Amino acid sequence: MEIAVNCSLFSGLNPKIIRNNRRISASIPSLTCRRTKSSHQIMYSALALSRRESNKYIPAICAVLSGTEDIGVSSSQFEDVPITVTTSGASVAGELKLNVEVSGAKTRAIFDEVFDKMVTAAQPIPGFRRVKGGKTPNIPRDILLEVLGPSKVYKQVIKKVINSAIAEYVEKEGLKVRKDLRVEQSFEDLEVAFEPGEDFSFDAVIHLP
Repeated sequence: MEIAVNCSLFSGLNPKIIRNNRRISASIPSLTCRRTKSSHQIMYSALALSRRESNKYIPAICAVLSGTEDIGVSSSQFEDVPITVTTSGASVAGELKLNVEVSGAKTRAIFDEVFDKMVTAAQPIPGFRRVKGGKTPNIPRDILLEVLGPSKVYKQVIKKVINSAIAEYVEKEGLKVRKDLRVEQSFEDLEVAFEPGEDFSFDAVIHLP
């Protein structure tokens, strides 16, 4: 499935995710705008994983997010926050493989921006006393995250992180690329790996004309 991405620098980009079935072990700290995990702790490494490969496609990022409001965050807002891109050449003509590492500062900035927009859109928050104007202020962010739905929030944030990182790389390198982008991790793996304020890595393939 191919879909259009809302990204000011790369508006035609269509991300597609390939499922890589992986055996993952992860340990995620307790919630401070973070997710709590089940008792079987998992440790995720973007660069070294014991994996079982399959070639099964799953829906693209935005398709996974169907039914959630698209929160617009321009990648230009975060251009001064570093990302690291390593190219590994092309196994197929016209494909450029990338390993992208996004800094913790950038993941935090995008998380805060997306989260605040989602909180504003959700006002008034059910179950809390409203003030003038209908808003419900001074609610701890951990509670707001649970009210909004952690998975819903993280899906929006991860989509923006990927879009802005790839858009920034393509602009800086002056590349001309086709509209389809493939992210090689499954969305489930990306969600397990992502924590705001921590470095975040993913593998992508962009297609050159």
